[in-house]
Amino acid sequence: MTPDTPVPATWPARFGDELYRFALSRVSDSETAEELVQETFLSALDGLATFRAEASERTWLFVILRRKIIDHYRRQARATHVGLDEIEAGGPTEADFFVPENGHWTGPQTPASWLRADAALEQQELHDILQRCQDRLPPQQEAVFALRFVEELSAEEICQELGLSSANYWVIVHRAKLQLRRCLEKHGLGKN
Repeated sequence: MTPDTPVPATWPARFGDELYRFALSRVSDSETAEELVQETFLSALDGLATFRAEASERTWLFVILRRKIIDHYRRQARATHVGLDEIEAGGPTEADFFVPENGHWTGPQTPASWLRADAALEQQELHDILQRCQDRLPPQQEAVFALRFVEELSAEEICQELGLSSANYWVIVHRAKLQLRRCLEKHGLGKN
Protein backbone atom coordinates (compact mmCIF):
# COMPACT_ATOMS: atom_id res chain seq x y z
CA MET A 1 0.00 0.00 0.00
CA THR A 2 1.44 3.38 -1.01
CA PRO A 3 1.05 6.59 1.03
CA ASP A 4 -1.50 7.84 -1.55
CA THR A 5 -3.72 4.78 -1.16
CA PRO A 6 -6.94 5.62 0.70
CA VAL A 7 -7.63 3.74 3.92
CA PRO A 8 -11.44 3.50 4.19
CA ALA A 9 -11.36 2.24 7.78
CA THR A 10 -9.93 5.61 8.87
CA TRP A 11 -12.44 7.81 7.02
CA PRO A 12 -15.03 8.13 9.80
CA ALA A 13 -12.40 9.15 12.37
CA ARG A 14 -10.45 11.41 10.02
CA PHE A 15 -13.23 13.05 8.01
CA GLY A 16 -16.58 12.11 9.57
CA ASP A 17 -17.09 15.17 11.76
CA GLU A 18 -16.06 17.61 9.06
CA LEU A 19 -18.23 15.95 6.42
CA TYR A 20 -21.16 15.87 8.86
CA ARG A 21 -20.83 19.60 9.68
CA PHE A 22 -20.69 20.41 5.96
CA ALA A 23 -23.77 18.28 5.23
CA LEU A 24 -25.67 19.68 8.23
CA SER A 25 -24.99 23.23 7.07
CA ARG A 26 -26.57 22.32 3.74
CA VAL A 27 -29.60 20.27 4.81
CA SER A 28 -30.31 21.46 8.40
CA ASP A 29 -31.56 18.02 9.48
CA SER A 30 -29.15 15.92 11.53
CA GLU A 31 -30.56 12.56 10.41
CA THR A 32 -30.35 13.52 6.74
CA ALA A 33 -26.81 14.86 7.24
CA GLU A 34 -25.77 11.57 8.86
CA GLU A 35 -27.32 9.57 6.02
CA LEU A 36 -25.55 11.71 3.42
CA VAL A 37 -22.19 11.15 5.09
CA GLN A 38 -22.85 7.41 5.26
CA GLU A 39 -23.84 7.40 1.58
CA THR A 40 -20.64 9.31 0.83
CA PHE A 41 -18.50 6.71 2.55
CA LEU A 42 -20.33 3.87 0.77
CA SER A 43 -19.99 5.55 -2.63
CA ALA A 44 -16.31 6.22 -2.00
CA LEU A 45 -15.82 2.61 -1.00
CA ASP A 46 -17.60 1.45 -4.17
CA GLY A 47 -15.49 3.82 -6.26
CA LEU A 48 -12.19 3.14 -4.51
CA ALA A 49 -10.75 1.58 -7.66
CA THR A 50 -11.32 4.86 -9.52
CA PHE A 51 -9.44 7.00 -6.98
CA ARG A 52 -6.35 8.26 -8.80
CA ALA A 53 -4.84 10.43 -6.04
CA GLU A 54 -5.12 13.54 -8.24
CA ALA A 55 -6.74 15.15 -5.20
CA SER A 56 -6.54 14.36 -1.51
CA GLU A 57 -8.86 11.80 0.06
CA ARG A 58 -10.55 14.67 1.90
CA THR A 59 -11.23 16.60 -1.32
CA TRP A 60 -12.46 13.44 -3.05
CA LEU A 61 -14.87 12.69 -0.21
CA PHE A 62 -16.19 16.27 -0.22
CA VAL A 63 -16.82 16.09 -3.96
CA ILE A 64 -18.81 12.89 -3.42
CA LEU A 65 -20.72 14.46 -0.50
CA ARG A 66 -21.58 17.56 -2.53
CA ARG A 67 -22.98 15.30 -5.26
CA LYS A 68 -25.00 13.40 -2.63
CA ILE A 69 -26.45 16.70 -1.36
CA ILE A 70 -27.50 17.67 -4.88
CA ASP A 71 -29.06 14.22 -5.33
CA HIS A 72 -30.90 14.70 -2.01
CA TYR A 73 -32.40 17.98 -3.22
CA ARG A 74 -33.21 16.46 -6.60
CA ARG A 75 -35.21 13.69 -4.89
CA GLN A 76 -36.86 16.20 -2.59
CA ALA A 77 -37.81 18.48 -5.46
CA ARG A 78 -39.51 15.65 -7.32
CA ALA A 79 -41.87 15.15 -4.38
CA THR A 80 -43.98 18.15 -5.42
CA HIS A 81 -44.48 19.86 -8.75
CA VAL A 82 -45.46 23.51 -9.09
CA GLY A 83 -47.30 23.89 -12.36
CA LEU A 84 -47.44 27.10 -14.34
CA ASP A 85 -51.22 26.73 -14.44
CA GLU A 86 -51.30 27.66 -10.75
CA ILE A 87 -50.39 31.29 -11.54
CA GLU A 88 -53.41 33.53 -11.13
CA ALA A 89 -54.64 35.03 -14.38
CA GLY A 90 -54.46 38.81 -14.21
CA GLY A 91 -52.55 38.64 -10.93
CA PRO A 92 -49.03 39.83 -10.23
CA THR A 93 -46.33 38.36 -12.39
CA GLU A 94 -42.68 37.67 -11.73
CA ALA A 95 -41.80 40.96 -13.48
CA ASP A 96 -43.80 42.81 -10.81
CA PHE A 97 -41.37 41.56 -8.16
CA PHE A 98 -38.07 40.66 -9.86
CA VAL A 99 -35.77 42.04 -12.54
CA PRO A 100 -35.81 39.38 -15.30
CA GLU A 101 -32.12 39.73 -16.15
CA ASN A 102 -30.78 38.95 -12.69
CA GLY A 103 -33.64 37.80 -10.44
CA HIS A 104 -33.17 40.63 -7.91
CA TRP A 105 -36.13 42.44 -6.35
CA THR A 106 -37.53 45.43 -8.25
CA GLY A 107 -37.27 48.85 -6.58
CA PRO A 108 -40.67 49.06 -4.83
CA GLN A 109 -40.54 45.39 -3.81
CA THR A 110 -37.03 45.47 -2.33
CA PRO A 111 -37.19 44.31 1.29
CA ALA A 112 -35.82 46.61 3.96
CA SER A 113 -32.32 45.76 5.11
CA TRP A 114 -32.12 42.88 7.55
CA LEU A 115 -28.43 43.33 8.20
CA ARG A 116 -28.71 45.79 11.07
CA ALA A 117 -27.58 43.02 13.39
CA ASP A 118 -23.94 43.72 14.11
CA ALA A 119 -23.38 41.61 17.22
CA ALA A 120 -22.47 37.93 16.85
CA LEU A 121 -25.52 36.86 18.87
CA GLU A 122 -27.87 38.86 16.65
CA GLN A 123 -26.22 37.38 13.56
CA GLN A 124 -26.77 33.87 14.96
CA GLU A 125 -30.41 34.66 15.74
CA LEU A 126 -30.84 35.95 12.18
CA HIS A 127 -29.29 32.76 10.81
CA ASP A 128 -31.53 30.60 13.02
CA ILE A 129 -34.69 32.44 11.94
CA LEU A 130 -33.69 32.25 8.29
CA GLN A 131 -33.03 28.51 8.64
CA ARG A 132 -36.41 27.93 10.32
CA CYS A 133 -38.13 29.88 7.55
CA GLN A 134 -36.26 27.93 4.89
CA ASP A 135 -37.26 24.65 6.58
CA ARG A 136 -40.92 25.66 6.23
CA LEU A 137 -40.72 25.92 2.45
CA PRO A 138 -42.43 23.17 0.44
CA PRO A 139 -39.89 20.49 -0.60
CA GLN A 140 -39.47 21.62 -4.19
CA GLN A 141 -39.07 25.28 -3.22
CA GLU A 142 -36.58 24.37 -0.49
CA ALA A 143 -34.58 22.25 -2.93
CA VAL A 144 -34.42 24.97 -5.57
CA PHE A 145 -33.62 27.65 -2.98
CA ALA A 146 -30.84 25.58 -1.40
CA LEU A 147 -29.28 24.64 -4.72
CA ARG A 148 -29.36 28.25 -5.92
CA PHE A 149 -28.45 30.22 -2.81
CA VAL A 150 -26.57 27.72 -0.64
CA GLU A 151 -24.85 25.50 -3.20
CA GLU A 152 -24.70 28.44 -5.64
CA LEU A 153 -25.58 26.43 -8.73
CA SER A 154 -26.70 28.37 -11.79
CA ALA A 155 -30.32 28.40 -12.90
CA GLU A 156 -29.38 26.27 -15.90
CA GLU A 157 -27.67 23.65 -13.71
CA ILE A 158 -30.67 23.51 -11.35
CA CYS A 159 -33.11 23.11 -14.25
CA GLN A 160 -31.00 20.29 -15.62
CA GLU A 161 -30.56 18.59 -12.21
CA LEU A 162 -34.25 18.81 -11.27
CA GLY A 163 -35.78 18.47 -14.73
CA LEU A 164 -37.45 21.89 -14.61
CA SER A 165 -38.24 24.29 -17.40
CA SER A 166 -36.76 27.75 -17.08
CA ALA A 167 -40.22 29.26 -16.54
CA ASN A 168 -41.08 26.74 -13.84
CA TYR A 169 -37.73 27.38 -12.13
CA TRP A 170 -38.42 31.12 -11.93
CA VAL A 171 -41.94 30.53 -10.59
CA ILE A 172 -40.49 28.33 -7.84
CA VAL A 173 -37.78 30.88 -6.98
CA HIS A 174 -40.38 33.66 -6.95
CA ARG A 175 -42.65 31.75 -4.59
CA ALA A 176 -39.78 30.72 -2.32
CA LYS A 177 -38.54 34.30 -2.01
CA LEU A 178 -42.03 35.59 -1.27
CA GLN A 179 -42.66 32.91 1.35
CA LEU A 180 -39.28 33.51 2.98
CA ARG A 181 -39.92 37.24 3.00
CA ARG A 182 -43.31 36.78 4.69
CA CYS A 183 -41.82 34.40 7.26
CA LEU A 184 -38.92 36.73 8.06
CA GLU A 185 -41.25 39.70 8.38
CA LYS A 186 -43.43 37.71 10.81
CA HIS A 187 -40.30 37.35 12.95
CA GLY A 188 -39.81 41.14 12.94
CA LEU A 189 -37.18 41.30 10.22
CA GLY A 190 -37.49 43.66 7.30
CA LYS A 191 -40.00 46.00 8.90
CA ASN A 192 -39.05 49.60 9.51
